[in-house]
Amino acid sequence: MTTTSIIAAMLTALNRNSENGIVLATLAMGAGSMVISHSDDAYFWVVTRFSDLEIKATLRVWTTTTAVMGITAFAAVWILSLILS
Repeated sequence: MTTTSIIAAMLTALNRNSENGIVLATLAMGAGSMVISHSDDAYFWVVTRFSDLEIKATLRVWTTTTAVMGITAFAAVWILSLILS
C-alpha cells in the first residue's frame, strides 16, 4: 500500500499516468514483490513444511527460485513497456 501511494504520485510527474503506464507500474510492483523470499516470509515456511525440506536446502532452492521468478517478471514487464510505449 505504501509503494502504491508513492508510485501513484510519481506516475504523474513522469508523464506515465496513462492506462498503460498504470498497468505497467502495477506489474512492476508485483514483480518486485516476488524477489528473494526468505525465512521471514510465511510462504517460505509453507514450502519448507509441505516439501519436507530442511531449512538450509529450502533457503538455497527457494531463494534461487524466487530470484529467477522476479528477474523473469521484470524482463516481461520491461518488454511490455517497450511494446506499449
